Parts: sequence; C-alpha cells; structure tokens
Amino acid sequence: MTTRGFWTALALFVVGAPVSPGLAQAPASAPLPILTNIKDIRALSQDEGARGYRVRIRGIVTHVDERDDHSLIVHDGKIGQFVMPPANPDSAGSWHELKRGDLVEIEGRTVRGGFAPNVQPDLVTTVGTAPMPAPKRIPFTSMLTGRHDCDYVEVLGVVQRAWLSTDQQVRTMFADVAFEEGVVRAAFWNHTPADLTRLIDARVRLRGNVGTIFGSTEQLRGVSLFVGPTSDVEVLESPPDPFSLPMRSIRSVYKYSSAGEVNRRIRVRGVVTGYIPGKPVEMRDFTSTAKFRFVRHVLYVHDGTGAARIETEQPLRVPPGTAVEVAGFPGVSPGKPILTNAVFKVVGQGYQPAPEIVEGSSVITPENDAVLVRMQGRLLSLLMSPTQRVLVVKVGETVFDAALELDADESADALERIRPGSVIAVTGVYSYQWGPPPSFRLFLRSPDDVSVVSATSWWTLRHTAVMLVMLALVASVGGLWFRMTANRKRQEYQAVLNERSRVGRELHDTLEQGLAGISLQLEAVAGSLEASPEAALQSLDVARQMLRYSQEEARRSVMDLRSQALESRDLAGALTDLARQMTWGTSAHADVRIEGTPRRLDASHEHHLLRIGLEALTNAIKHSAARRIDITLRFGPSDTELVVQDNGCGLNAAPHYPAGEHFGLLGIRERVDKIGGLLQINGERGAGTRLSVTVPVRHRPVSDAAASTLDESWRTS
Repeated sequence: MTTRGFWTALALFVVGAPVSPGLAQAPASAPLPILTNIKDIRALSQDEGARGYRVRIRGIVTHVDERDDHSLIVHDGKIGQFVMPPANPDSAGSWHELKRGDLVEIEGRTVRGGFAPNVQPDLVTTVGTAPMPAPKRIPFTSMLTGRHDCDYVEVLGVVQRAWLSTDQQVRTMFADVAFEEGVVRAAFWNHTPADLTRLIDARVRLRGNVGTIFGSTEQLRGVSLFVGPTSDVEVLESPPDPFSLPMRSIRSVYKYSSAGEVNRRIRVRGVVTGYIPGKPVEMRDFTSTAKFRFVRHVLYVHDGTGAARIETEQPLRVPPGTAVEVAGFPGVSPGKPILTNAVFKVVGQGYQPAPEIVEGSSVITPENDAVLVRMQGRLLSLLMSPTQRVLVVKVGETVFDAALELDADESADALERIRPGSVIAVTGVYSYQWGPPPSFRLFLRSPDDVSVVSATSWWTLRHTAVMLVMLALVASVGGLWFRMTANRKRQEYQAVLNERSRVGRELHDTLEQGLAGISLQLEAVAGSLEASPEAALQSLDVARQMLRYSQEEARRSVMDLRSQALESRDLAGALTDLARQMTWGTSAHADVRIEGTPRRLDASHEHHLLRIGLEALTNAIKHSAARRIDITLRFGPSDTELVVQDNGCGLNAAPHYPAGEHFGLLGIRERVDKIGGLLQINGERGAGTRLSVTVPVRHRPVSDAAASTLDESWRTS
C-alpha cells in the first residue's frame, strides 16, 4: 500500500445527511444539476452521490498532505468537504502545489465515499490565499454523530499514546488524544522520531479537520482528526517526568475528588502479584488501510491498599514479588480501575500479600478483580498448548479457567499428573469478566500455585464404563468368532453331505444302471442262446458295449472325486487345462475361447458343463478323427452357452462311430436335463459336429413340457 493509496482511502470521511429543502433531487431521467455549494453536496445521500453530480465549488484548503498531496479538505467558512485525488493528478491544474490557506476552485463530480459522498476533481485552480476559518469547539459526543465530519475544529486534550503503522509505505504518525469524555485518533502527515515519546502526557491544543473512522459497512466506529505536521501542535503543558509525579495509593484512584481526573498520568508503587506476557496482535484499519501491531503486557500490582491491573507495551518481564513504580493513565473498567499505556521501573523486591480466601457467594464479584485469591474446587479437565496450561475447575455451580503461562524451559508435569475429579486448591490473580453472564478467570504464577487436596481414585465411574464397554466389545467379538466358526463347520459338514449325495447319484446313474442293463442283456443271451444264436450274439455284443460304457463312467466318477480343477480354477480355466491334457501327444488341437464377461456359475452348473465339454471333446478325438476342436464358452446377460465344434467326419457318419456311442450322448442329455439347459447337436457327414448347451443364469425347475421340448430338440438335432 503506497502513501498515495493510504491517503486516498483516508479521504472517505464526509458525513451524509438528508437532502436539504433547497436542493431538489433530480429525477433519474432528467439532467443532473451542477452543485456550486458544499452544503448541497453534503445534503446528498450515498446513493445520490454515486450518480456523479457535476460540481463547481470554491473553498479554503484547511488540510492537505503537502508531502504526498494525496488528501485534501476544503472549507467555505461554514462547512468542509473532502476531495479525493484526481484520476489524472498531472493534468488537474495546481493539485501538486496546494498548501493550507490556498483559496481554490474545484471542478469535478460527486462519487460514493466510504462513509458519505466525496468529490473527485477534474481541475483544481488556485485563485489566491485566505485566512484559516475560525475553529469550532465541538463536544466529543456531538462528533460521534458524524454530522461534523470535515468541520475545522480545535481540541484541547492530553496525548496518551503515539505509534506508527507497521506498513513502511504509510508514513503517518497516529496519536490517541483524550479530551473531555472521549478519545480521538489524531493523524500527522509529518513528524520526527522524537515525537513518539516527547508528546506523551503533554496537554496540547490541536487544530484540524474532523474525520470519521468507519468500517466496510459504512458505519461510524470512532472519530479522527486531520492535524498536519507535529510542528503545529501547541503544547500547553509539557509532560512531567513520570517518576516524579506525586505517589498515589491504588485505593484512591477514581475516588471522589472536587478536582476530578484530567486524563493525566498518575504514579503508584507496589508489588507485582502476577505478570502476563502479551502476544503480538496485528490489526488492519479499514479507514486508513494502515496496519497496526500491538503488544500489550499486563502486570497486577498490590500496594497494601488495593490492587490494580497495569497495561504496558514495555517489554520487560517481571516475576511476582518484584517491587515496581508505575506511571500510567487511569481508566474505568467493569472491575477495578486500570492503568493504561503505562511505563514502569523496578525498584527492588517486596513481600507478596497473602491470598484472600474466596468461597460461597463471593466467587463471582467485581470486588475480587486484580486481587490475589485462593479457592478450592474440583478439577474437570486440563487443556494444553505449547505455551499454556488451562485447568477447568468447578467451585459449587461455577466453572472457571485457571491459566498458567509457561516459559520455554518451564515444566508443568506436576499439573499433567493430576487426575480429573480431584479436589484441588488454586492460587492466582482474579480477573473479572463482565457479562452477560459475568464470569472470571484466574492467572496462575507457577505450577506450585496448584495443590491436590483430595486425589480422585483411579477406578472412577468413567473407567468402569470404559471397562464395561471393552468387555462388551470382547464378548461381541468372541460371539462373532464363535458364530463364524460354527457356520464354517456347518458349511463344511453340508459340503460333505452334498458330495456324498452327488457320489450316490453318480453311482446310481452309472454303475447301478449300467449293471442292470448288462444283467438284462445277459438274461436275453441265456434265453436265446439255443433258439437263436444270432440274437444271443447280438445281445452279448450290446452287453459288452454297456460294460465298457459303465467302466468309463466309473472312471469319470472317480475323476470327479479326485479332480481339483474347479476348486482352484473357474470353468473356463478348468476346460482349458483339461483340453490341453487330453490332446497332448495326439494329432488333434483344442482351442478354448471366452466371449462376454466371465463369471462364476452355480457349482452344479459348472460341474455338469465341464463333464459335458470333456465328453464332447472325447467323442471328437476318439470317434470323429477331428484335427481341430473349438470350445467356446459364451457368457450372456441371461444365460451361459457352451459350444464344442470339431472338423471331424460328422455325427451321422455311421462307419466311423462304433456301436454304443449313444451311451455318451445319453449321459450328456441327462446332465443337460439336471441343470435345466437346452441341448442342440448338429452333425452332417463330412462336416464335423457342433454341440451346444445353453443354461439360464438362474436354475429354474424344468417342467415336464420343457423336458419334452428338450427331448425333441435333442432328437431332431
């Protein structure tokens, strides 16, 4: 932020007021009139000023930043007006040459200000010089209304503090000047380093223009004064040596006196009962755009007659028990009177007063403010930060904080070992906090200010609740583990039962049925051997084929019991592995292809599809003389299809298929029926064989009609 930018923002201090009867507001569609009186500009509202009325006014320069010429206030003898820097200062006439006392004419337009309408000039013309207007004496309470903004006034007061902005580009010196019942912030555009201290506690006369301290909401927050250079300050009473002032007792501050207080320093002497180091606070002033940095340390001092809070910017840490002399400006607070903007010096060591015992109805009262007290209560909790420990204590129905500021090398282990619920005694300086509701805080001086009166048992109700929760958690985990184990055992047992049932079905469907068929054929042989030898030989041949088929089925059942193909792989992987094994060392080549998104099927579906695929693969190798077998596993949204296609001689090439091959096809059909699928077989002579099995995603019981349809589909394929 440049100095130019600072004064541009600081220029927004003109008060708004209702439009005077002499100035009728122009309709929005009519041409705006030219304003020639400052009174007419001050009568505009913020919204009206933003419309850009043309102005042509004449006045005396009562304030100008002659160093950077970034702010200007003109006065017509009755009222003042703030003028912003022109958009193009180099072409705005005599803008750069202005001095106080110049009589100028300004042509420009109105603009919206930060608090009230301002004027932005296009041309500034110096037409002569004129004496400064007579300054007004305006009470502080009247200044707070805002209607005297930009008036040229005279103030008699005491400088209580002076400081600079932390922004190096803003070279203004600020000072707090107390007069009557208020404080104004004076701004000096020119100063010397000595002015920061030489004017403190001086009684001065200041002449300048009233300014308004406002926020982003365009609301007044305080009063400022544009003074000029510090050389214009008229010192009526020089500041005395602060440590040569008459000694006062703390108890006498703000007691009845016919002379009353006059905003001057007073001097007290006492023993430090507490010291709270300040923390830097950065503040940005919206009005001036300047940045301020405050570090306010606090001492509590007791002189035997009473105690007081001392606020100082002096960076000297003093431990309790140190005797000090303090000079500061007295102020009223909700508790005891305080001394602000103080300076102090160490004069030795002293005895600290005995702490006052606080209990019962005297726990919350402003009478305890700034006093060293001792009270007993129950510790609720301990809050920790790198530089502070805060004990939350309850006395009766009142809960308060007891804070301890720690040095870099100071340990608070003793405090951290105190268990919540213990009854403790705390000693510290009482700080009354105005409400609503009223409260207070204690400032401890060291960890020794806390002592344990009655330690709480480690085994508290809270610990009991925690232990019960832990036991309940362990019991829940144990019960869950037990249920999971029991479920796993049941699942394993059910799997064994399912496998036994499957083996029973396999033996029934293969060995038992095969042996029954062989038995029937052998009886036919026995019955026709003498009467019809040819029929007997034919029945014997059929029995031989059935025996061979039963042997193969038995071997397959044994393979089902021993194979781990579907346990470690999915259906596609199992088909790929077994096809590779079966064609190893033969002239046939089998290729497995997957279409769609693979997924795991029902266990019985995968088992039967695997057996069907292997049966079709076996037939293609042993009976069709196929050189190439293509196995396709197609996963659709609603079904799964297995297709086995070979380039052999074809299903209907009788010379290439030995008698009894229909037993393998019969087994395929039975497996398809079990899983509720659809079987299709096509095999023309010399064109190979194509076997297709389609299984729905979810197994649904196959009705008799559906089974009949499947039979017809299989028979006609």
